[in-house]
Amino acid sequence: MSKLIFAMMLSAALTVNCCTPSSGVTSLIATGNSHFPVGTAPGSVEIADLNSDGRPDIIVANEQSNNVTILLGDGKGGFTQAKGSPFPAGHDPNDIAIGDFNRDGKLDLAFANHEEKYLTVLLGDGQGGFTPAPNSPFAVEVKPHTHGVATGDLNGDGNSDLVTESWGNNQVAVLFGDGKGNFNTSGTFLDVGKMPYQRVRVGDVNGDGKSDIITTNLEGDNVTILLGDGKGGFKQSVGSPFPCGDSPFNFAIGDVNKDGKPDLAIVNSPSSATRSGKDGLTILLGDGTGGFKMMTGSPFATGKIPNRVAIGDANGDGIGDIAVSSPDGNNITLFLMSNKSSVASSSTIAVGGKPKGLVIRDLNADGKADIVITKNGDNTVAVMLSK
Repeated sequence: MSKLIFAMMLSAALTVNCCTPSSGVTSLIATGNSHFPVGTAPGSVEIADLNSDGRPDIIVANEQSNNVTILLGDGKGGFTQAKGSPFPAGHDPNDIAIGDFNRDGKLDLAFANHEEKYLTVLLGDGQGGFTPAPNSPFAVEVKPHTHGVATGDLNGDGNSDLVTESWGNNQVAVLFGDGKGNFNTSGTFLDVGKMPYQRVRVGDVNGDGKSDIITTNLEGDNVTILLGDGKGGFKQSVGSPFPCGDSPFNFAIGDVNKDGKPDLAIVNSPSSATRSGKDGLTILLGDGTGGFKMMTGSPFATGKIPNRVAIGDANGDGIGDIAVSSPDGNNITLFLMSNKSSVASSSTIAVGGKPKGLVIRDLNADGKADIVITKNGDNTVAVMLSK
């Protein structure tokens, strides 16, 4: 892999939009191997320890080259491609789910394949290498095709299951796993809101230890919360679906006010969906029982036509911060959050290359989360370290 070695302070590219920047973040800096070549048109990105060395690794879905790039971390913010990377990931991999699908103690990957009615599953070897599960891809009769994928134990049998959206009929499909890398392709379909386009996620939003399902509903302008009973059954939480601004396009789950309860950061992007309304970031604060209310000030201003969102503690104060990408504006917006259920400050950071996928995680063990950005326009991943 070629190494682009440079040191560039990005503080000069920051434009403060509100309030005073928190003293916890003095700058974001790209140093050493800060841009890494990947496949064609990188989109979704995730972080996990794929080779069990205790260091975070990067997983990138390359939309146009139909594969996944695995970058193994050195624990200092540097990365090298795993042997054999990139690996085939099916047609136009649009979203990534990470789990142990065959219960061998090694992390595996699942992809939603845009414009196809199937999910691709790759089994990990514990060293950063991946091969297709024996029966992959797994067909699922969604309408019209898959966009998002998430995983969790949805029926309490100890096996990882998959869920994807069927936005053409306002449903999600659950594929139960057998713990051997296979999934029930007949699917269990659950009703959600109107047009659950792009993203579906699994998390425990009511603190009962059971997996719940969350969708943003593009044409419903709301978010559906399906509470799981731990046996494969689901019902909407009281008050669901919850209003969340115009054309919710993507979302992330995390605690953004330090109350120990999961919140939702939602990208509103009617401009990208050719609908009327206001672009921006809507934050829904969770009450810990499956209920959500909109944070005062939502939607917050972002860059042009916002696309993806991530949550992580960028300044080491124990509160989840929020980043939003805007490919058309060639920038990301970083929101530093406070424990007063408010935005402490927001800054626009010019990054170029049509930034798309985002993830916030501590890559160099300094206690502050760093930002990883897929640059859809120049086929690289940028690593920005918090200092």
